[in-house]
Amino acid sequence: MSKEMTVIVLGLWVAVLPYLGIPGDWRTILLLLSGLGIAVIGFLLRGEALSHGTRPHERNSFVESGQPAQAGQPHHPMPYENTRKEEGITSLN
Repeated sequence: MSKEMTVIVLGLWVAVLPYLGIPGDWRTILLLLSGLGIAVIGFLLRGEALSHGTRPHERNSFVESGQPAQAGQPHHPMPYENTRKEEGITSLN
């Protein structure tokens, strides 16, 4: 079963669990374990998404107003071009 499907099944389980007539202590334990399972799978899915590059990149869709480059003059990049440093994958990104 894929991780995405496991999250869906655990979510449905958590939604139905209170109505099954399970005694309070057992219900609490099952809800706790189900919640921890959803959290662990969520972290795994997030790590996979970050490692596959699905994180949206910041892009500036505007350009500063200025004089256009003249023919024959070299293009000088703006000081902030290509200065973005990639960050490593952490749980806080």
